[in-house]
Amino acid sequence: MIPMAFFKEESEEVKVQETFSVKQEETEEQTDLVPFKEESQDLNEMKEKDQFKTLHDVITEEKYFSSSQTEKTSSQKRAQKTGTMEAHMRVHTGRKLYPCQQCGLIFNQQGNLKVHMRVHTGEKPYTCSQCGKSFNRNGNLKNHMRIHTEERPYTCQQCGKSFIQKKNLNYHMIIHTGEKPFTCKLCGNSFRQKGNLNKHMRVHTGEKPFTCPGVERVSIKTGTLKST
Repeated sequence: MIPMAFFKEESEEVKVQETFSVKQEETEEQTDLVPFKEESQDLNEMKEKDQFKTLHDVITEEKYFSSSQTEKTSSQKRAQKTGTMEAHMRVHTGRKLYPCQQCGLIFNQQGNLKVHMRVHTGEKPYTCSQCGKSFNRNGNLKNHMRIHTEERPYTCQQCGKSFIQKKNLNYHMIIHTGEKPFTCKLCGNSFRQKGNLNKHMRVHTGEKPFTCPGVERVSIKTGTLKST
């Protein structure tokens, strides 16, 4: 007959073996989970890197687009300023690039040529709303409107006389200063107004533009023709 102590020891040995086996299986399972955990972490890191790279590319593209737009706007402004400066410098250099095909006059700006062409075409796009008179320049219309409004914005500081146009004030100021800025290159005579110089030049050229319709008589001045 087998002693009971033997069965007890064998049972305890089996339990120990089973416990060790279970623990070993758990250790193996945990060991198997480590690569999976590391692989999952790697995937998450790669995903985060991809998201960061995508966000970085979007931001870079937006910055590039914004920079391109800014550079384009700056280039346009520089070109505009350059064009304006070039047009202005022609005032000093006297360089004229826009010739009139009708009379040969040359202008330093295309806009001036466009206005000049109205002399040949007879175009007068600016019309007075009060009397219907038309003008080829907007500035001429503004000066004309002062006839209706009786506005005289240019006043002589010495005598208080007022004028519609600034050029009329400039002519008037010569009376006070005694200046005669228009000089004949042939004889040296000087005049206060350019119109008087033009009349004087006919003495040298012999031009007699005013003809009497009744008789064959010509005169240098209209006043001379009327008095005879």
